[in-house]
Amino acid sequence: MKILSRLLFVVFVLVAVLIGVSNTQPVELALWPLPHQLVVPVYLLVIVVLLLGVLAGLGLGWWGGRHHRRHARHARRESERLEREVQRLRDAHAAAATAPGATAPAPRDQRAIERQRSLVAPQLSPQAPPRLPPTGRSSS
Repeated sequence: MKILSRLLFVVFVLVAVLIGVSNTQPVELALWPLPHQLVVPVYLLVIVVLLLGVLAGLGLGWWGGRHHRRHARHARRESERLEREVQRLRDAHAAAATAPGATAPAPRDQRAIERQRSLVAPQLSPQAPPRLPPTGRSSS
């Protein structure tokens, strides 16, 4: 991939050099609201317009990706919050296990542990076994 990108870069540079060499005629550029007129070579005008197009495309791409960046920031913050809660619960569990006469965790911590288990491994969370649908036959 690196070789391909370098090869394309060289091709684009060669095209730009060819445009510059073959289009050296001066062009008078007058922008409507401004009273000034510029005289520039055609190749410079073409390259400037191409660069403005590239910058506009990059800006629109960045603007279009803002939703994904916002979602990634939110997911990262949620992950960090959950990691802090897991660490707090582990510390509380370790402290309770090492204390003499260790008992079950407090109800609040027990609910948090169950919530974490359901998020991490839903198939391991304590639930009632799934009920089978009726077959439609009567049992007589």
